[in-house]
Amino acid sequence: MKKKSLAITIGVLIIVVILGIISYIYLPKMLSDILYPLEYQEYIIKYSKEYNLDPYLVSGVIFTESHFNKDSVSRVGARGLMQIMPATGATIAKRLDDSTYTTDKLFDPETNIRYGCWYLRYLMDNYNNEVNPTLAGYNGGGAVGDRYVVSREAGVPAETQGFIKKVNSARDVYAKLYPNDLSSIAITEPSPTPNENVIEKMRINAGSNSTLEKIFSYFRKVIYGE
Repeated sequence: MKKKSLAITIGVLIIVVILGIISYIYLPKMLSDILYPLEYQEYIIKYSKEYNLDPYLVSGVIFTESHFNKDSVSRVGARGLMQIMPATGATIAKRLDDSTYTTDKLFDPETNIRYGCWYLRYLMDNYNNEVNPTLAGYNGGGAVGDRYVVSREAGVPAETQGFIKKVNSARDVYAKLYPNDLSSIAITEPSPTPNENVIEKMRINAGSNSTLEKIFSYFRKVIYGE
């Protein structure tokens, strides 16, 4: 009986060790696929390269916006992987000379990622490749992005602040989980500098109102040391 019990115990230990090895090798990958899926890599790579974007940032935006659900529709009508509004999609289609655009095309993964990457690059160019104001503009529109340039988090809604943090967090996670899947893209981002175009536009919009001018001057001094 003792020999039989010992054999059973050894057998159980062997099974536990084997299961442990299998879990160590495969469980992280299984969990990453479930918790942080990565799909449509070919389109992420293609358009990240075309528009000189960090593919992990693009993945972070897709994850935050739709969790890689190509059929996702928000409560305000944004559609697809990168949650593009139909009107925004129509504007981007004109810029890209895409005469085939229809609202339903925003559910097409390649079209959605292409348009989303174009829009991210457009915002990046406007904000001198600074990620956070770009994300603020992507989530809340250009006016919110402009406010972020001047006053950082204090100038944007809580929802947009949350969006910026979620995208940056997801970007880091994707870079760690998928180091070899998207890292072949070399991007060349210049060092960010204060966006004088945005600041000047806000100054002009303030007009001759002295109070607004004083507020604007205060923010310039605090943020940029002017």
